[in-house]
Amino acid sequence: VLRNVPTYAMWDDHDYGPNNSDGTEPGKRESLGSFVELFANPSAGTNQTPGAFYRFNWGDVEFFVLDGRYHRSPNEAPNDDRKRMLGDEQFAWLSEHLRASKASFKVLASGSTLRASRADGWRLYDFARKRLYRLIAENKISGVVYLSGDIHRCQIDVHPAGETGGYPLYEITSSGIANSETNGFAVLDFDTTQADPTLRVRLIHGDATTPVDRTIKLSQLQAP
Repeated sequence: VLRNVPTYAMWDDHDYGPNNSDGTEPGKRESLGSFVELFANPSAGTNQTPGAFYRFNWGDVEFFVLDGRYHRSPNEAPNDDRKRMLGDEQFAWLSEHLRASKASFKVLASGSTLRASRADGWRLYDFARKRLYRLIAENKISGVVYLSGDIHRCQIDVHPAGETGGYPLYEITSSGIANSETNGFAVLDFDTTQADPTLRVRLIHGDATTPVDRTIKLSQLQAP
């Protein structure tokens, strides 16, 4: 597959370290070195900030692939305004480039779910999650969707307007192709040639059934 299909990768806990690992992991520099050697991503971090995060364009879609491990506060840390998911430097990088993006769709991709996981996700990081929502809503950034994994199932989640500042934020979880009852995965098809560009999301199971086939229009992904 890697020889024939353009592949962009991001680690999660078991690629980076032990289960639910975070920025305190003592072997993280070695993990980053191995990850960079294995996957030919466009870049990894910045000159000032280490990590596996990067961005790239695919046609009129820009992907922001976020490292939710290297700078992450421990899950069990107090859930206050000092607790971080991405770290301040990576978040500043995301803020700068997301606000400057001219792409029709902007995909934020990272392993951790925004709400679905009670044990290892953004729902344990209220300050970080609210800061992400404010970045999107207050800057009126159109076309943002969030792509996650981790929970060993596939789903589409629309986060409540009361949490996101009114932004209809869709989260697409693609997880479990090798570790679930359904062996499922998600396929995203973008059509930016239409007057109102579309994102088609299909959740496909290993038995070739498609329980979810949903189309989202760019006009639906707008700040109020």
